[in-house]
Amino acid sequence: MSWSKLNKTINAHSVIPLDALSCRDFGVKLPVNFPFSKAKFTCQALAMLSQLNDYDLKMVCADIIKICANPNANNSIKHSRNPLRRLWRTKYPFRNYHFLIEYSLENNFVNLNDVLFDKQLQGAKENFAAERTMLYEVKRLNSHSYNKAMEREEIDEIKGSWQNDSTPTTQIKTQHAAVNGMQNELNKATWLMGTHLDRAYEGDGIKAYTLFHNPTDYTTLDLIECAFDKRSSTKSHNAQHLAAVLAQNSQQGKQVKWLAHSQGAIIFCAALEHYRIYYGKPLIGQQLAVHGSGSNVERLKRIAHSMGVKVIAVRNNPYDFVPNLADRSKISASSLVRSMKFKGLVTGGSVGESPHTLPFLGLVTYAAQLEMLGNTEKADIVKNFIKTLPPTDKRL
Repeated sequence: MSWSKLNKTINAHSVIPLDALSCRDFGVKLPVNFPFSKAKFTCQALAMLSQLNDYDLKMVCADIIKICANPNANNSIKHSRNPLRRLWRTKYPFRNYHFLIEYSLENNFVNLNDVLFDKQLQGAKENFAAERTMLYEVKRLNSHSYNKAMEREEIDEIKGSWQNDSTPTTQIKTQHAAVNGMQNELNKATWLMGTHLDRAYEGDGIKAYTLFHNPTDYTTLDLIECAFDKRSSTKSHNAQHLAAVLAQNSQQGKQVKWLAHSQGAIIFCAALEHYRIYYGKPLIGQQLAVHGSGSNVERLKRIAHSMGVKVIAVRNNPYDFVPNLADRSKISASSLVRSMKFKGLVTGGSVGESPHTLPFLGLVTYAAQLEMLGNTEKADIVKNFIKTLPPTDKRL
């Protein structure tokens, strides 16, 4: 917020009324149904609102509208030392969202004093379903990376390559970003997406990236969310949130190299479809790599191309049943049958054995990986398949 717009008699705690036109002077776009006649803002609250992306602003404004309609609702928490002040913790779309709204009631007006992050909802949780969709800046701790077949101990070292206590952020400040797939709690998503980014953008020497964390609500609800985003109508809150992040990148002229893994590809596709309807401007400078795609790849490529996003690569292990199920129109029946034989390694195998979890480095490497971990039966199956392929096959 530019303080040059304010006169000398106004400070951060000054309360000012707004209308649909004047709020734009503060860089805040409030919805057309906002009750301007019932609410006033401090400059501090306006400064905070001006920093939010469109999705967060929409969610906060929806709560402010609810406050104006019923300021003494159950969501309102009385301030411990000042009974005139309230804190509102939203309960939509999950049990809690990650903003608190501080307000007071004075002269029949709702005075919005501040908008704060609810820090107790940030970070990893013992109950994974309590984690929230958020942006985290993740820094590299060491140079370990998955670039060959490895023993279990070496794979465990990779898990320590990226910090667990990553920093919540409201916008992307790094050159690289990733959207994780289903069944990924925050600590797993941080190291796994860093590992995938290393292979997607080899040679970039990534020191930090931004994780768009897609929290897990466990298998059943994660699958329902996938099905919901594949519909052509309203998209999930994850997809709408990501669309707002993409819009923020575009408005700020940021060029970001994205990685979408598994369900992350579904969310990214849905976000682009939502973006095209509600924003529409080309996303120049955005790149996307897709690993273990949970989305129909051709559908994703079409929408990405139409919005100016460059899809640079798609890595799918032929033994990964996720891409085989996601894109049945392009996958043969024999491919699906072949991948289903390895389904148990996706749903219950180790990180190294799974054809879905780690980046796909080629069938030769995958066979060596299985053999190194002692799964000679599955390794022999992959080796026999390799013998049927021409030496120029890109999957080798």
